[in-house]
Amino acid sequence: MYEGLKQRLEGCVYTVFTPFDEQENIDYESLERYLTHLYEGGARKFYVMAYNSRYSQLKHEEIMQLNEHCIVFLKKLDPNNLVVVADPIHCSTKETIEFSAHAKETGADLISLIVREKYFTDEQILEHFAEVGASTGMPILVHEMPFLSGFNGIQMHWPHALFKKLPSIPEIVALKEDAKDFETTCLALELEPRIRVVIAGIKSSLMQYRPYGAMSYLNGISMLDARIGEAFWKAWKENDQQMIDYILNKLEAPFFENCAAKYGWHRTNKALLQAAGFMHRRDRMPLKHLSDDEFKDVESVYKQISSEIKRVFN
Repeated sequence: MYEGLKQRLEGCVYTVFTPFDEQENIDYESLERYLTHLYEGGARKFYVMAYNSRYSQLKHEEIMQLNEHCIVFLKKLDPNNLVVVADPIHCSTKETIEFSAHAKETGADLISLIVREKYFTDEQILEHFAEVGASTGMPILVHEMPFLSGFNGIQMHWPHALFKKLPSIPEIVALKEDAKDFETTCLALELEPRIRVVIAGIKSSLMQYRPYGAMSYLNGISMLDARIGEAFWKAWKENDQQMIDYILNKLEAPFFENCAAKYGWHRTNKALLQAAGFMHRRDRMPLKHLSDDEFKDVESVYKQISSEIKRVFN
């Protein structure tokens, strides 16, 4: 079941960033321009998600509007585009079902489900996914990231037993691995090929999972230009180490080492997209965007990376 959908999730999956205008409304014009740019570079798999898409800054009604806008726009751009949208970061199972049903009715291919409620038992989590799947019939991408224990409030990785039980829910098609922990990611990869595992994190970290059957990853520096992500995956499949090393060292490393490590991923991703002219870096508080002086660091790195992109891909 869902074999075709899992096969389409191979390679680079492109995250959707939510821009805001000067009044802090969602800037749909910039968003459409950016999505079109990704598509023209070869992107066909788009993921509107909990954190990169700024759900934590949106009202639930805005999340549903954003989901629908992205689904309709991307399917109009190309009916074959694969579109994943998500439920709110914090909500009841009942509301998750509403978001899942809406995503299905609007034409999304998968619904990404995150559980940020306190964890007590595996059964609690499994029942949540099972109820959504049975109620809607919507293919599910599980957004796996560390839980907060309901017993002591400490952050904890998913138990191995929970991973092993996920295939019992037929609607679970994929899993976004977001623990960024070697042992946890390897446990997740044991789900392949029954469940497609989309690995988050930088490409240099992704390399260590090649022997464990990694087949899909979330874009990093490829947010600038989908040609990077498509070239990387082609090189991955063809064992073209020269191209892999070029992308890791000349395109990825400058941004992550000089910007993301210094200022944090969630503040620098949109700053990089502003430097590239796609959207403003502003966010809604309590997340504050980089200052003008900090932004100069990102602009400097962008000039370096863009020069390399033009040299190789143009």
